[in-house]
Amino acid sequence: MRATIKDVSRVAGVSVATVSNVLNSPDIVAEQTHDRVMAVIEQLGYKPNRAARALQQQRTFSIGYQMPRETDGFALDVFLHRVVERAEEADLAIVLFAPRPGQDQVDAYREMIRRGAVDGFVISATGHGDDRIEHLLEAGFPFVTFGRTDFSGDHAWVDVDGCAGADLATAHLLDRGHREIAFIGWPEGSITGDERSSGYRRALADRGVSVRPELVVRTENGVEPGSTAMQQLLDLENPPTAVVAVQDLLALGAMNAIRERGLTIGRDMAVVGFDDIPSAALASPALSSIRQPMDRVGELVVEMLVEELDEDSVGTARTGILTPELVVRASSGPDGGSTR
Repeated sequence: MRATIKDVSRVAGVSVATVSNVLNSPDIVAEQTHDRVMAVIEQLGYKPNRAARALQQQRTFSIGYQMPRETDGFALDVFLHRVVERAEEADLAIVLFAPRPGQDQVDAYREMIRRGAVDGFVISATGHGDDRIEHLLEAGFPFVTFGRTDFSGDHAWVDVDGCAGADLATAHLLDRGHREIAFIGWPEGSITGDERSSGYRRALADRGVSVRPELVVRTENGVEPGSTAMQQLLDLENPPTAVVAVQDLLALGAMNAIRERGLTIGRDMAVVGFDDIPSAALASPALSSIRQPMDRVGELVVEMLVEELDEDSVGTARTGILTPELVVRASSGPDGGSTR
């Protein structure tokens, strides 16, 4: 792990401010202190070049991150935790913010820029026609997104291949003998949700299975909406034998509805979720799910933003798509599919 300015200050027994002064204003530091700090810098292999340039340019060493209005309580938490860790390794701090009551998102970003509060932004929960992205591109202000946008060719971004993930989930159920596979998704317009919907459809098409429109239900996220959607599917004259949910909370809600009908999950109805939140493994039966590499996403967005902030960097903005994995548990049942 790369040494940070905090490591230097701790080993040298001085403040972070003193280390900064040694690097940027050595004339105001006592010679003995200067020599001790420089020896520690050499000992730890600390690379101060970027930090020195940033201080000289009066940067803030801060990255802004707008907290989403709603989260699943896990995937974005893991992402943000790793963003904070990786930023600290790069001598950067994360500044969390949210629009004030009555203030729209773009105004919140505009205010952060006007106040000189941050050097750049990490953005998640992107959507079609995202006005935050349009504004930052027009302003020429550095940012990286977790998730693709309508402007993906113009900025750095990292994403998990949701299409491939839903394809994995659906193909897994097909391999277990199911053909009547439902999909509980988010309302159209979510880039992430639409990608996962495409993966479901792609897997069926690859096996020559037609999509039954009545087996696709779109709803808001949450356990209760998932339960309601599953009840709708179970009320069909020809109900499904398996279901893929766009997120684990929806899948857990679907499992509640299945149990309420007196059906056995994994035998009468197979269920696969997405995100592999902690409660997926603790559910009864344990929920099969698609696991996203959120730690790596958090690392990459910071690394890309550091490159964006580096005046010596050249070339087009970096992008990256990471592949999720299927975690198989009891909810998707044994090989051979439904016995109904």
